[in-house]
Amino acid sequence: MNPSFKFHYLILFFINILISQDLSEIDKDLSNLNFKKALIPLEELNDSNPNNTDILLRLSITHHYLSEEAIVKKEDKENAQKAYRFIEQAYNLSSEDPNILKWYVIALGKTVEEESIRKQIEQSKNIKDLSLKVIELLPDDEFCYNIMGQWHYKLASLGKASRRIASFLFSEPPQGSFEKAKYFLEKSLELNPDYIGTYYWLGKTHLKLSNEKKAYDLFNKGVLLERPFKREERLFQDMKNIIEKNN
Repeated sequence: MNPSFKFHYLILFFINILISQDLSEIDKDLSNLNFKKALIPLEELNDSNPNNTDILLRLSITHHYLSEEAIVKKEDKENAQKAYRFIEQAYNLSSEDPNILKWYVIALGKTVEEESIRKQIEQSKNIKDLSLKVIELLPDDEFCYNIMGQWHYKLASLGKASRRIASFLFSEPPQGSFEKAKYFLEKSLELNPDYIGTYYWLGKTHLKLSNEKKAYDLFNKGVLLERPFKREERLFQDMKNIIEKNN
């Protein structure tokens, strides 16, 4: 081995060990929901290693959850945009990495939530295709099953005006199905029975399918679960209101 190459290889080897050690500490902070604490070392690592997909992935995840816990709408939007930019960079470097694909779908979906119905429909096929790819690569991960469940629910719930927009945009407009929404959400619930959002969307799906008893059973279980971010708090309040109206 060329001595200079060997020296360069050793430097890279030790840098990777140091990054790995730093990321393990960062992962502890992320697991403990200490997102602001995790952000500082991640930004420092990204400055010295700007194309490291492990760092970019964690930066995206961190900004996603900073967005989820933000009280001020401006901070929510800014962090969501940063989450998308970091994961887009990682995706451009490693588009076949299943975890990068997963968080790319999550960030993409969040950034279009506040967009017009037209833009949401424009992205719908892309979100569907990528979600199904992630499900194939990560069959035991509940995230994209949940996304596909919501995808089918929301498309199946479109009104006439929105369907007309879809027909303008696509020769074969994306079609949602409450039965398929039920399938994907039940799979997500099987993999993770502790997420409030799955109970909400599955309950709403059962209401659309006229399975009221099953829907209210899901809502009653869902309101007992943790709601760490404002999104989950909104779902909790909606389920609570539905239950109260039924009593």
